[in-house]
Amino acid sequence: MTEGSSAARAVEPIWSPLGNRLFRSLWIANAVSNLGTWMQGMGAAWLMAQLSQSAQMVALVQAAMTLPIFLLVVPAGILADRHDRPTFLLATHALMALSALGLSLMITAGLATPQILLAGTLVIGCGAALTMPAWQAAVSTLVEPGQIHSAAALNGMSFNFARAVGPALAGFIAQAATIATIFWINAVSFLGLILVFWRWRTGSARIRATKSEPPCETMAMGFSAMLSDSRFRSLLVRTFICFFGASSMWSLLPAFAALQLQMEAAEVGLLMGTIGVGAVLGGTLLPRLKAKIGINRLIAVASTQLGLALLLAAWNGTSVAIWVSMLATGVGWAFIVSSLNGSAQIMFPKSIRARAISAYLMVMYGATTSGSCLWGALSAYSDVSTTFIVSAWMLILSPLLTSRWPVE
Repeated sequence: MTEGSSAARAVEPIWSPLGNRLFRSLWIANAVSNLGTWMQGMGAAWLMAQLSQSAQMVALVQAAMTLPIFLLVVPAGILADRHDRPTFLLATHALMALSALGLSLMITAGLATPQILLAGTLVIGCGAALTMPAWQAAVSTLVEPGQIHSAAALNGMSFNFARAVGPALAGFIAQAATIATIFWINAVSFLGLILVFWRWRTGSARIRATKSEPPCETMAMGFSAMLSDSRFRSLLVRTFICFFGASSMWSLLPAFAALQLQMEAAEVGLLMGTIGVGAVLGGTLLPRLKAKIGINRLIAVASTQLGLALLLAAWNGTSVAIWVSMLATGVGWAFIVSSLNGSAQIMFPKSIRARAISAYLMVMYGATTSGSCLWGALSAYSDVSTTFIVSAWMLILSPLLTSRWPVE
């Protein structure tokens, strides 16, 4: 059921996947695209606030981007396994680029309304949902089995760097130029990936899916094989618990910083950037730590670390505590995401790998969405600090609850 399980435990430097020319090109182009995505997210929220003067409408911008991922990621995994992945990825990124271009034109012409902004964001979110399983399954086939966790860590570092820099850069551009400029930058940021996928599609290293079986039969075989694997079931359980608990930080941090800590907008931006810095640092530490203690213990350590970071954030006696907790959150987040993501990529053969990743992503986004709703309701009933403490203990105790379900 696994490929190269012994090789997967080999010690590889985190930068080793960059020795692969195609992976290196994809990684660089994806880093640029990630930066554009985070800039666009900031710009869309900012523009919606100006167009509607409604906090609820601003929240819908984020929902329009993430809801399609939860709804479409499993069908996207099935499609990705049944089509040539470079061609599939070329089509999905072209869809996102065209959507971003259309949105940029509407905003530049002054025709944007809240409904148009939400519709454009929703279409981009659909493209992202269709892309995720195919992207991760394709990347995992470009590197050696022992490099998959390093490749996942590198992708996580790229994502977290963009998350730290993108919103701040978007704010500067909006002040120095116009909000429309941010959307144009996002549209252009897709061109690098489109070019790499085009070259990959016309080259020799192509990943084709087997189409000899009917879709329903292939789908049933794929998910039956995945769910019969105890390690994959363990992976899904751990994923749900970790992301459910950690979602309290992501959903409540802005309100916590602004209302309870009385921070200004610039400080909140730096606070979010500190998480990104911690995540990049955690990515550099991941391969050596994984080789030393293994994936199961690493996930346990990361869950505990995220819980302790939440406790430290709730204890706001000094300003130093919140900054240290954000750095620790970033490190723990990198450990969790890269470990679970890499494990999902390496468990199954290439023929059903995209579906395995899509199932993992569905659980991940489902846990994040449901957790955010619960923690938001709890914070309204009590306060944010109490909510952080409850979710922190859930994360700290989770290794005891999941010790019977090893991932490897």
